[in-house]
Amino acid sequence: MKPIIDVIIPVYRGLEETSECIVSALETIDFNIANLIVINDCSPEPRLTEYLRDLAAKNKIQLLENEENLGFVATVNRGMKLNPANDVLLLNSDVEVANDWLERIQDVAYHADNIGSVTPFSNNATICSFPNFCEDNELFENLSVAEIDNLFSQNLSEADYVDVPTGVGFCMFIRRDCLDEVGLFDEETFGKGYGEENDWCQRAIKGNWRNVHALHVFAYHKGGVSFAEEQDPRKEKALELLNGLHPNYQPDVMSFITKDPAKYARLKVLLSYVSKNDKATVLAVSHGMGGGVIEHIEELSYYLMPRVNTLLLQPVNGSVVKLSFSMLSNVNDTLFFDVESQYDELIAILRFCCVDNVHFHHTMQLPTSIWGISKDLNCEHDVTIHDYYHINGNPSLTDSNGIFCGDSDEVDQECAEHYPIPVSAQQWRDNQKVLLESAKRVIFPSSDTKQRFCQYFSLNNTVVAQHPDGLLHDFYSQDITDIAPRKKLKVLVLGAISREKGADILESVASALAKSNIEFHLLGYAYRPLKAVITHGKYDKSDLAAKMQALAPDVIWFPALCPETYSYTLSSAMLSQSAIVAPDLGAFPERLASRSNAFVVPWNQTTEQWSDFWHSMLKGVPSIGSVANLDRVFGYEQFYADGYVDFAISSTGSKLLLDDDLLLRVVEKRKLEIIGKREKLLAKAVKFKHARFTKWLVKLVPYSLQARLRRYLMRQ
Repeated sequence: MKPIIDVIIPVYRGLEETSECIVSALETIDFNIANLIVINDCSPEPRLTEYLRDLAAKNKIQLLENEENLGFVATVNRGMKLNPANDVLLLNSDVEVANDWLERIQDVAYHADNIGSVTPFSNNATICSFPNFCEDNELFENLSVAEIDNLFSQNLSEADYVDVPTGVGFCMFIRRDCLDEVGLFDEETFGKGYGEENDWCQRAIKGNWRNVHALHVFAYHKGGVSFAEEQDPRKEKALELLNGLHPNYQPDVMSFITKDPAKYARLKVLLSYVSKNDKATVLAVSHGMGGGVIEHIEELSYYLMPRVNTLLLQPVNGSVVKLSFSMLSNVNDTLFFDVESQYDELIAILRFCCVDNVHFHHTMQLPTSIWGISKDLNCEHDVTIHDYYHINGNPSLTDSNGIFCGDSDEVDQECAEHYPIPVSAQQWRDNQKVLLESAKRVIFPSSDTKQRFCQYFSLNNTVVAQHPDGLLHDFYSQDITDIAPRKKLKVLVLGAISREKGADILESVASALAKSNIEFHLLGYAYRPLKAVITHGKYDKSDLAAKMQALAPDVIWFPALCPETYSYTLSSAMLSQSAIVAPDLGAFPERLASRSNAFVVPWNQTTEQWSDFWHSMLKGVPSIGSVANLDRVFGYEQFYADGYVDFAISSTGSKLLLDDDLLLRVVEKRKLEIIGKREKLLAKAVKFKHARFTKWLVKLVPYSLQARLRRYLMRQ
């Protein structure tokens, strides 16, 4: 018979979090097998003390009170000494639990004779975190704690656990026989808390006990309530102490992170969630180069999130592709497939996920075998056109000088000089038309783009639809600053500016007007340094509006020399109060129609003509280009609201069982390919960080940069 369990909750601050923790424990603990012991560590919050005493008076908890603040370590030790025959479960006061969590954790603890400690999954539990490993996460997909815990309990069992170099103290089960051998937490060394459970777990390992991570239990950890005030200084000191006591600790942790043995469990839960929820599932297919294509996929998945699961398939190199879940709560976990040898495994996984529609956004660098994936999944496919790659391999229809040549009689030859292709342009289009003409819908973000494509392909399945940002924002109700005579004109260009985007003409015009009262700014960067342009560098999309407001430009200029199919940068500009100047090329004219103080001018103006135009803007009397009085006609504006999700939702996958061996093979194959290189890099990074003569240097590196490097090295 298993011992009684003492569930010990040390409390210091946080009435709301503590009450939520205790309520969840009271609702889920079977008091035939467990006690609920709360220890008030001399809380400075009278209402919290009153709340705990009230619960104790009603015999809902066993309450202990420290006469003075002892700190986490001594408080926990007091609890663990209370009933010398009982097992213990240490539970932070900012944790919520659900269902039969305690019984499942105890079952794992007794699954083998030498298991000493057990830690479940959580959103905020370093090496036991879900959905993103070693990160602090929000609750996955806004599900409740009970719903997430059910995903784990329904897809994994007590036999599913992995050894860890340390348990995580937010929710850690300790068997009494192990505790008797290893001893209590080290109060003298670790003071009021941090690192004590890591030290204890290392001592347990040295005593031939195992610390394990239970893969079928989830608890919600808000993080940092009880000892938030001085956590960081204590953490740094604790790591130094741990490294001194257990030199193998950091290397063991880094080795565990690199191998990531719990990845299989996280992926199994993710796949099951996609398969069994009542949403439609779309497989988005794209290139791997980011930019506006990925921005659109992210935006579309966010907009459709209440109705659609979005999976993302991208090329990696050669015949290798990756299937990612980044559109689901920014999940990092990814599956890799070599389609030459693992295409059947990819199809099996996608069938389990009940893919209802395949949506091709780009095919650059994608193995052509993927083009037929919708047929193999017994569903239809859409294609969204983001650039002109399908026409002749040149995404911008520009020549070797970065200048638009799409209306030239020699367009294919001139485009090939810039973007060579291994076949003739006609052969290229013959290959591409198989994908385009078999699509259920070819979606164009502008009428201009559709017109250019229809010169080359026979498409009877077209939709012209603005991107979802048009449904999330009103681009045409801004209070636009009037164009009026001014002493100084500030012109702003946005984004990453290549030759095609007009970097050279921007520099030429700015240089020609360098001695005038017209000032040119670039918020972003160019493909090379630009003379006479004040460059403000890269920006995060989330900061763009604030940076634009701070710069307060009179005009935002798009000097593009190629036809944009949509332009997210234009969307950002349209949400500002500045006037906009853009070329009469691509999507600009139709998107800017009816917007006050928007000017569409010939795209191929000379430097002298641009100089004259900017002088006219300075005088408040623009010489050409106003589109304020033009009617705005923009295709199917509500397409993504009421027209896109018209495919039948499959229930096939929900009836299928996931082939565990297949999933494990896919996960392990990729890990074996990358583990050597990354593990060595991680080991070197850890050694450098903690070396006596270099650790001071590490402190000079911004934490955000350290975190990014760590995430890169851990990425699988």
